[in-house]
Amino acid sequence: MVYRRGKKGIYWYRFRFAGRLVHESTKSKSKTIALDAQRQRRRDLEEKFNGIKKRTLPPTIALASKIWMAKRASLKTSTRETYEAALGHIKTKLGSVLSSEVTSRSVAEYQRSRQAEGAAGATINKELACLSSILGDLGLWQRIRRDVKRLPENEEAGRALTSAEERMLLEHASGVGEHQGNWTPLYTVTVLALNTGMRHQEIRTLRWKDVDFQNRVLRVAESKTSAGEGRPIPLTQPAWAALSLWASKFPARGPEHFVFPACENGKIDADHAIRNWRTAWRRATRSIHCPSCGETQEPARTCRNQECRTDISEMKNPLDGLRFHDLRHSTATKLLEQGTPFAVVAQILGWSASTAVRMAKRYGHIRPEAQRQALAGIATEEIQTGVHQFVHQPGRALQSGLPN
Repeated sequence: MVYRRGKKGIYWYRFRFAGRLVHESTKSKSKTIALDAQRQRRRDLEEKFNGIKKRTLPPTIALASKIWMAKRASLKTSTRETYEAALGHIKTKLGSVLSSEVTSRSVAEYQRSRQAEGAAGATINKELACLSSILGDLGLWQRIRRDVKRLPENEEAGRALTSAEERMLLEHASGVGEHQGNWTPLYTVTVLALNTGMRHQEIRTLRWKDVDFQNRVLRVAESKTSAGEGRPIPLTQPAWAALSLWASKFPARGPEHFVFPACENGKIDADHAIRNWRTAWRRATRSIHCPSCGETQEPARTCRNQECRTDISEMKNPLDGLRFHDLRHSTATKLLEQGTPFAVVAQILGWSASTAVRMAKRYGHIRPEAQRQALAGIATEEIQTGVHQFVHQPGRALQSGLPN
């Protein structure tokens, strides 16, 4: 039964369940709500008494991803950003799908679509690792795990720039800065990457307190690996000069400010790091020079200069397809080519001792010129004219009756 009680006219309900009197307030002055509250309260007791659980829909991948990230609040900033980037692709393609409806076939379709977009096997595998962890938390991964295949990863991926390509990249990077404004850090980060071998994330999160101009050394505060965190890197003259020039643009900079700050609509936010320089990088690695007027531009059918209009459809920038991470490959290659010990290379690039040799094999693209110079140093004396080669061959010696 329901009834009104007290001066405020609040409805209460009272009924017996399993020999016990249930007498509770509805906190409402509406009799209709009071009756509904009584029925719901009785139903809840009956379901609990009989062990009946309410059936709810499993979360979508988008919601499950949000819950998954919320459990990982203590992650490093770099790791969190990596996960968020991976989840961004997952939610774009599978976000509206119920987690219970993800099958090995839908995972395979996801992998194919990401490959069609040009994503590398290693990148897709990282995204798959996030998806498997999300489904694992829901107890749904084991049923499809055996039928999901990881994509092959190219351990030899990457390239090392030649001297000519390096000069071209720096020239184009400085040109991009002129067109996009003084805040564009592309030239500075390119010089820094080529002279230190730092990763994109390490450069992006660099703060002014980590740069010691007096002693010409910087400290890598945040890194992908524990071996790379806190490592000091001496600055070469080009790196020191580029950073000094860049610092002059920020006279009011503070120790905690980011060296490469975020910039939105021309407004600089030194308390936040720039997210990336992807647009400027693509322009630098794809732009071409018209052979007639020298105009720098994106690949096209004809020169954009209305007075020129030269056919440039066959022209292509040799740097097209170059990744920013390839600058790290170039640094490792040059260090190894000049005979730098693995231990020193590992310290500069932030490799752990256990992976130094494997990383050197992956990153060190020893060029034919360096191999030729190395072999020239151990070459034997030139073969003398008049020496009969067949005499020194065991088979020929036996046939000729000569002692072997």
